Amino acid sequence: MADIFYDIYYKRLMELNSDHRLRRVNTMHGILSKIIDASDAKDLWRPPSTPHKFNGVKAVAVDGGVRELELRDGSAIVIARAIAVNNIGEQPVRDVIVNWVPVFTPTIKWVLLSYIESEVALRAVESGKYNFLLLDGSLYAKVTALIHELILTKGFLDLYYIPEVIRALESLYNVIDKARDLGVNVIFVTKDSKLKIFKDYILFKALKEIILSDAPFINVSKELLDILNRGIDWYSIVWIRNYRNKLISLAKNYNGAHRDLIRFGIRMVLSQSISDVTLLEELARMRGVRVGMTRKLLVGAMDAYLNHKSLTQIDNLLRFIKDRIEDSEGLRTVDDYGILNVDEELNRVRKVLMNFPRVIMMYVKFHESDTPIAVEIPYYDWPMFNQGVPWKLFYDKIDISDHLNLLINMYRDPIHYNKLLWLAHEYANFGEDQFLEYAMAAVNKLRIQTKRRFGMAFGLDLNPQAEDFQD
Repeated sequence: MADIFYDIYYKRLMELNSDHRLRRVNTMHGILSKIIDASDAKDLWRPPSTPHKFNGVKAVAVDGGVRELELRDGSAIVIARAIAVNNIGEQPVRDVIVNWVPVFTPTIKWVLLSYIESEVALRAVESGKYNFLLLDGSLYAKVTALIHELILTKGFLDLYYIPEVIRALESLYNVIDKARDLGVNVIFVTKDSKLKIFKDYILFKALKEIILSDAPFINVSKELLDILNRGIDWYSIVWIRNYRNKLISLAKNYNGAHRDLIRFGIRMVLSQSISDVTLLEELARMRGVRVGMTRKLLVGAMDAYLNHKSLTQIDNLLRFIKDRIEDSEGLRTVDDYGILNVDEELNRVRKVLMNFPRVIMMYVKFHESDTPIAVEIPYYDWPMFNQGVPWKLFYDKIDISDHLNLLINMYRDPIHYNKLLWLAHEYANFGEDQFLEYAMAAVNKLRIQTKRRFGMAFGLDLNPQAEDFQD
């Protein structure tokens, strides 16, 4: 069918091209150098490791895909699959989850995807054939998102799936724990990271240094220092309304010698369009870095919400989680969706929280035309919730040269940023034709009725006739 909308689209596109706000976003990032120059981030980028060819390094990479088939009654069938591919000629490890869920929420998709990826990774690790395990995504973001799902009611219907969230969290921990036992090095790689962990650390340190340099001429209160220190230590205080408002107030009322710089720095902190990658790219440009790696940042339970609510104390956190498990038990019982043992579920969470390792995080720029890629590695010496160590700490003494060398050797270009992870993604990602085949098999074999919009999207009648249900 001819596209009868393109002429309107092109007109709107040209209007957008003249929008000063879009141009401002594109030019604003260059001004970051002013605030960065006031920080101690000048030595953040380091020269790249000299790559050397590994002999006999055995690596396996895991990625997954997930889709949902929504049904007429509001329930859904969620299909999640994952694959582990390797560089030693072994058959891939693969598996698929096909779950019927009584109500559909987006949460259950990524929870089941996380679970199946971890289960496939665990099977690959347990084979004892590999030195390295590569996983797609951010380890810190995954574990924090799963913990958030256990305590924050983003949607009432999400309460159904608290046990699935617990299984996903436990499975992620089991992979990391088993890898440690077997001497397998685990590497999480994120191609398009939207994290703001380095950004917060760099900008808040710069703001603190600038304000303290004005201290002889202005009053630097304990409350102001507390805000800045929390911004340095946590991720991210701008998500907390109270701290966000205090930062806005500081920007409006600051009268030190560096008033404009402070206002600009706070604006950058508050801007959610500026991530680690944006900041590090600008810093690399300023320092003439074409290829390199950042210093290693050791992070623990630095989440601003957990800290603000005193939930980095595990007993406090478990009390919140227990309430959510009990809520889930009530809903699932009504829909006959399984029976929960609250104490058993809580004990599973407790074990994970007490033992989950900290994370070593860094960014690597493999090619001058490519953006920095986030690399995370579990650090087993300190648990994530151990408060005896700062939540954020540059920790350069740990040697991860073998990890980086493997990634350098597997890099091809910005698309094929890691040949094994790219291959796993190609296998696991759902194409439309593949998913249609899955959906038609579900409709024909289970005799289920999908939402009409699904059939309309493919131009097909995917619903069985009413008489098919009379058996």
